[in-house]
Amino acid sequence: MKREHIFAHYEEDASRYWKLQEGGYATPLSVRRGERVTFHISNSRSYYDIFVFHEGASRRLVKEINDLRGTLHPVPEFGYRDGFAWPATASFTVPDDWPSGVYIASFPTGQGLREILFVVRPQTPQAPILLTIETNTYNAYNPVGGKCLFPYISSDRQHSELLSFERPLQPDFMGGFYAWDQFFTSWLDAEGYAVDFCTNADHDAEPDILDSYRAHLRICHGEYTSRTECEQLQAFVAAGGNLMVFAGNAFWHKVETRAGGRQLYCAKTRYKEQPLGSDADPATSFLCAIDDLRQRTIGVYYTACVHAKSDVPGEFVAPTTGEYGFFRATDPDHWAFANTGLLQGDEFGRADSIVGVECDGGDIEFVAGQPRFTGRDGISPHYKIIALADAVDHGLNKALGVHHDRYYCTIAVNESEYEGTIFTAATIEWAHGLYRDDSPVSQITRNVLNRLGV
Repeated sequence: MKREHIFAHYEEDASRYWKLQEGGYATPLSVRRGERVTFHISNSRSYYDIFVFHEGASRRLVKEINDLRGTLHPVPEFGYRDGFAWPATASFTVPDDWPSGVYIASFPTGQGLREILFVVRPQTPQAPILLTIETNTYNAYNPVGGKCLFPYISSDRQHSELLSFERPLQPDFMGGFYAWDQFFTSWLDAEGYAVDFCTNADHDAEPDILDSYRAHLRICHGEYTSRTECEQLQAFVAAGGNLMVFAGNAFWHKVETRAGGRQLYCAKTRYKEQPLGSDADPATSFLCAIDDLRQRTIGVYYTACVHAKSDVPGEFVAPTTGEYGFFRATDPDHWAFANTGLLQGDEFGRADSIVGVECDGGDIEFVAGQPRFTGRDGISPHYKIIALADAVDHGLNKALGVHHDRYYCTIAVNESEYEGTIFTAATIEWAHGLYRDDSPVSQITRNVLNRLGV
């Protein structure tokens, strides 16, 4: 099933969420086993129950909170920035036997079903792999309360550079969890991989968070990342840790977590005609233009598009037909392609259009028919391109001064520059190819996890 249309949820007029008075959020958003988590809920129902589920291979009920009395609370004028400050509704200590992962608390309201997402961490590392849920990106796109980092889905078409995590996520989307992350996290559980979970803010709060892990995993849509995360991951790989990236538009904007992880700040670069560094736009939030942080961390430079919206409703840039939406193997003998049966030039992922909506690559040249990074944009020559996909620019790169005749999405591996290895499959939609039996996508993912993560 093709899932690229899910991205349209981000493009909806968010005014339906600006005054979302019925819903809830958790504090803290990331909690260890043995610590307390609190739900803050506004609800017009007289009485209601909360059902808490662990999101794995299946949705498993782990807790009920019954006979709550509903109270409706106002939406503060600057709640999107300062937090909704709703009073505590229910609080409990996370049991020691709950697995690390994503949890959803579900409850009925007068406006329909509402949910609260939170992440449970182990008290001490338990698994060889640490997976980061991209809650920075969830927050960046969340218009509840009136504003987010995008003017076109903010009230008065004016965005806010400072956002609070302490507000409900938009219903049915959960910041992007249901669109992308759930596909990957449920597959990991079904396949039996042992994984610990955390959020972006945990990296900023804990400089040593990766020290006890063999590998780190990033998935789906991780657009908003701190400099601390980049430098932490670079040090991790230099010391022998492995970084596995199955994500697109990843590590694109630099952000800061503030107020003890309760707020997100981004002095976000707008897409202007002037190149970075000009008098008209001297500053930037693009990580690729700040000390090559993006290139040095995950081995990509620009973000391109497949099946992205165009200026004409119903028409798309680089649709998932013809040459777009899939990878072609350029090094089928690489260990990542073991047991896939792929040969030189064979395609994979077309059925699920796994290349898109946004995908990443770099400046490429072809030598004897094989692609390689030129290094002119800061990507290390140690990265080896093992698969390639066609993409197009959607105006995202004009502020970078990037102008190519052709744009690509790259699967690349750096296994010679550092003590550890970096694997990057640079597309948001990778997880949507994990459930098709005749696709190599699942086998490639297993190969990477088995070699680098366990």
